[in-house]
Amino acid sequence: MAKQAIVLHEGSPGPREMRLGRILDFFGIPWRPVDVSELRKIPAGSPGYIAFGSVQAVARAMDERLGSGRTLTQPEAIYIYADDDRGRSTRSFRSMVGDLNLSLQEAPAGEVLICVSSEMADVTGPMAGLKVLSPLRSEDAVLVGGLIDCGWKSAAIISAGGAPVFLRFERDQIPIFFCMSSHMVDIDQPVVKGFYDIKDHFCSVVSLVMFIRFMFSDIAWRPQEIGACLIIDDPLLRPRYGFCNFERLRDLMRQHGFTTNIAFIPWNWRRTSSVDSELFRNESGLFSVSIHGCDHTSGEFGATSPEVLQAAARLAQTRMQNHRSRTAIKHEPIMVFPQGVFSSICPGILKREGFLAAVNTELVPVDSQNARTQIRDVWDVAITTYGSFPIFTRRYAFHGLENFAFDSLLGKPCLIVAHHDFFKDGGAGLIELVEKIGLLNCRLFWRPLGEVIRRACRVRAEPIGAKDVQMYGNELVVDNGSDRTVEVRIRKRKSEGDVVSEILCDEKPIAWATQDQQHMFSGQLGPRSSKFFRVVYEEKPLTREIRRPLPFEFSVAVRRLLCEFRDEYVARSSFLSGSANRLKAVIRKAT
Repeated sequence: MAKQAIVLHEGSPGPREMRLGRILDFFGIPWRPVDVSELRKIPAGSPGYIAFGSVQAVARAMDERLGSGRTLTQPEAIYIYADDDRGRSTRSFRSMVGDLNLSLQEAPAGEVLICVSSEMADVTGPMAGLKVLSPLRSEDAVLVGGLIDCGWKSAAIISAGGAPVFLRFERDQIPIFFCMSSHMVDIDQPVVKGFYDIKDHFCSVVSLVMFIRFMFSDIAWRPQEIGACLIIDDPLLRPRYGFCNFERLRDLMRQHGFTTNIAFIPWNWRRTSSVDSELFRNESGLFSVSIHGCDHTSGEFGATSPEVLQAAARLAQTRMQNHRSRTAIKHEPIMVFPQGVFSSICPGILKREGFLAAVNTELVPVDSQNARTQIRDVWDVAITTYGSFPIFTRRYAFHGLENFAFDSLLGKPCLIVAHHDFFKDGGAGLIELVEKIGLLNCRLFWRPLGEVIRRACRVRAEPIGAKDVQMYGNELVVDNGSDRTVEVRIRKRKSEGDVVSEILCDEKPIAWATQDQQHMFSGQLGPRSSKFFRVVYEEKPLTREIRRPLPFEFSVAVRRLLCEFRDEYVARSSFLSGSANRLKAVIRKAT
């Protein structure tokens, strides 16, 4: 496979070429810009490369190659994309393939059925066979006039409304992949809405990421594995909560091979009985427990006071430790933010308070003036831009199978979020989603949530038999599935103010260094073995005690009990839920 990329341009690299370069950097692909006129200077025998460029630049490069009179090193494959001038792109493509009947036309208006081929699963990966109903962008185009004749060995990889939008064909025995969108996503673009939706730029982004993953599989960053877990927010640890029957859920997990994490509210730590805890203790391989806020009050981790956040984080941990002492139910130091609310300084505080990671649906902190989330962050295994503490993203079923598939293509864990009312149908909707995700063209490892996060990293093999690893959580399990000893070189992002007290390998201190805002350390893994690494941060003492007045404690108790009453009784009664909805409508209208 190719070891580098060249990005073709005419004159000087334009905005698309610079954006493409940043995407290649994100995936760890070495690249350089090359003017079309300089192609002839690449000597024969040079290392293999993949070429990227606009259809105009590639058409001219092919003409240059034919007219050079020299034997040139040809690319192993070419990725071409349309330019803003659709007419000029059409003329360049016609000259490239010699078919005057083909043209690029404006994409159909409104929602269009987008289909990803299932016949080229090695290229399309987890996206293989997907059908998505979505509007296209104004920059997207479709190819009309019929497919190229069979002599070009052509195939539509992605089609929209029955017409190709991403096409593979061959010329001079070089595989060429043509994306008919002129859009090149800026991965440094801020993310402003609640969740990242691949439908916003499906044709351009999916085409490019599939191609990079396929062509650079040996050198690009890739996941160690793609872990998966269902996360249910709020319930008490009882055999049944609201619509969710946990004994029935246990049977479904055994039957369909998935796992469930309970995002447990620490305020409820006294409310798990010894009898009820038995189910969760005995089925710890299927059920795991994480920390869902502290009191689960609105915006409690959206505070901007370090003292308030530190006190809440420490109280949450203390309550969960008390819960474990009472029930012997283990929990993971993973924060699931109530209502998705967090402030920009919160993740850094959680890191110093011993949390492993956070899991969230929302991507942007509530203090929007400090928001720094970019597309590159949500493409990554986890968002680490806030205090270099990982926030793993999760998705609701309504986000669509296409988003779960694209996350898997990127190498992100597959985390599903649900509440008790997702089980109104007895779990039929859940099983339908789990089975659809299971049919994606990738291997998922369903594990307890903590184990998913400990194995969530990006790896890249080095030619000397070593392995580079990007670590996200404060703990990491690295597996060596080969029959030879492998050296792993681990890097973990550092933020200002971090004080690392020690780094452990299998609980023994090891040497480490800091360079370029990253902590670096290494270890050797024997054949068919694994090692456990842990970064220990120095905790900061509480600067002052945060008083919790009795009226506040009372209001929290009332809120928690009312929420439980809503879930256990109102939601399950058609009369009560109907009356509650009518009352909400009256209040909304009055205000």
